[in-house]
Amino acid sequence: MDNSRSVLEKFFAGLAEAPASLLLLDYDGTLAPFQRERMEARPYAGVVERLKRIQETAGSGFAMVSGRPTAEVAKLLKPLTGFAIRGAHGLEARDVDGNVERVALAEADTRALKTARSQLEDLGMMATIEEKAGGIALHWRAFAPDAAERLRALALRLWTPVLKGTSLRLMPFDGGLELRVTRPDKGDAVRAMLNEQPEGTVVAYLGDDATDEDAFEAVGKHGLSVLVREERRTSAAEVWLRPPEELLEFLDRWIEATSRNGAQQMRKASAMGWLPGKQM
Repeated sequence: MDNSRSVLEKFFAGLAEAPASLLLLDYDGTLAPFQRERMEARPYAGVVERLKRIQETAGSGFAMVSGRPTAEVAKLLKPLTGFAIRGAHGLEARDVDGNVERVALAEADTRALKTARSQLEDLGMMATIEEKAGGIALHWRAFAPDAAERLRALALRLWTPVLKGTSLRLMPFDGGLELRVTRPDKGDAVRAMLNEQPEGTVVAYLGDDATDEDAFEAVGKHGLSVLVREERRTSAAEVWLRPPEELLEFLDRWIEATSRNGAQQMRKASAMGWLPGKQM
């Protein structure tokens, strides 16, 4: 990621010539700063307005890929509507009309997740957990470091035996630990969305956490992978950006490149007589 500037210049030059483009975005830590209360994690100022402009640009658009349930992502991005979401790391798929499909879980995984939930419920810890399709997450961001470490140790002790005979895995994230099914993951979600795009579509994926590494790998040669976080870390991403300033700059450049592309396509269509009112 040492050559982020040159990589970005090359990417945006190609984006301006692409027949179609799709911006894929993680939510927490990428578009919004982390908050102790999860539903207070609102997008950085200016993000929603820029995403709206991307929606309005011909040939371009955005979609969300998040560990959150799709309903939460949709609520947090209001008043935006009409965008696709892959939630719960790909277990939920919400289309632009709001229709949601869910991947069914294996019985062994369902039983194990129920056991994990009951363990924390018996300890009076329901306020610290988030239940989602295919997983249960323990959050300790609101706790002091020593208390957070005790929670982490407790979760490992309780949940490690639960993994046996299941497809579940323990996944640390920024501020907690999640017990969830191995597949699908964000990489699977990205591949599914890429398969839906027309040939020649240029894609970028922006994410911040360890769970986004699968998505970075999935993007591969299809586009650009971007790590968005305050502190740099080892990552498969090609580019590192600090939010919110560099994130907003990226969105502005996306809008500029795709708007220029759209204008070029309109001029070409007019010259070929493809616009309404023209005779072919």
